[in-house]
Amino acid sequence: MNRFDKEALSWDDLPRRVELAKAVVREVKDKLKKDDKVLDFGCGTGLVGLNLAPFVKEVVGIDTSLKMVERFNEKAKLLNLNAKAFKKDIFEVDEVFDVAVSSMTIHHIKDLNALSMKLQNIANKIFIADLCKEDGTFHDHGNEGVEHFGFLKKELFEIFRDFDLEYRVIHTIKKGENREYPVFLLELTKRR
Repeated sequence: MNRFDKEALSWDDLPRRVELAKAVVREVKDKLKKDDKVLDFGCGTGLVGLNLAPFVKEVVGIDTSLKMVERFNEKAKLLNLNAKAFKKDIFEVDEVFDVAVSSMTIHHIKDLNALSMKLQNIANKIFIADLCKEDGTFHDHGNEGVEHFGFLKKELFEIFRDFDLEYRVIHTIKKGENREYPVFLLELTKRR
């Protein structure tokens, strides 16, 4: 059982996770259309995807943690939302979506050039929220499974160079008295 499976039941109990999800939803929801089919990759318990579901036709969540997927689906059913999650890796997705969204996931993905190519094939618009460059101290549990200590803006623009891009810092995660970690939102639009 991985750390995300172990933490699934209490994942939503941490206020900073909920606050970050609210910030992402606030930035993204007005850019969605009622008939959009949205992929939430690295969906976790649905803090982002389930809060976007009322604004779109359908949300499909994917996550590599079975327990996170189960929690997402329990919440979707309880809230009667048109949303369903599956245990799947982003590289296993073949379906096409209007929009893809991800929060705090890409720092766990090793090959971001492959991710960029994959996203080209499965979505027209993508919203990615993740950490700005940090010193490796963000994860309190250690850095197992962490592939990147956040990102510089120029790195992101290089990785996702085949998209039209917008970048902005949308939130700051505060840990302890003097640890602050800015979070960016990268808006990618597929070039026609």
